[in-house]
Amino acid sequence: CAIFSTHDLPCICFNAKDNMLWHNLSWTQFWEKSIWILLIHHSLPVGHWVLCTIDFRSWQLFLFNSLAEQKPWK
Repeated sequence: CAIFSTHDLPCICFNAKDNMLWHNLSWTQFWEKSIWILLIHHSLPVGHWVLCTIDFRSWQLFLFNSLAEQKPWK
């Protein structure tokens, strides 16, 4: 599997150069992995981490949020 952090998401939002993103992510060889693990910092209502696994074989996302409310994220 490949493991990602939300560290790189702000770089993408602020138009980081491709070579900077490649430098930060190429070591993961994510393009060869069928499962990606994405750690997401969810700041509201209280700062905590959420885990998302992405399974490309089944085209499914699995989200674990231990502080989730009854209603889902939009």
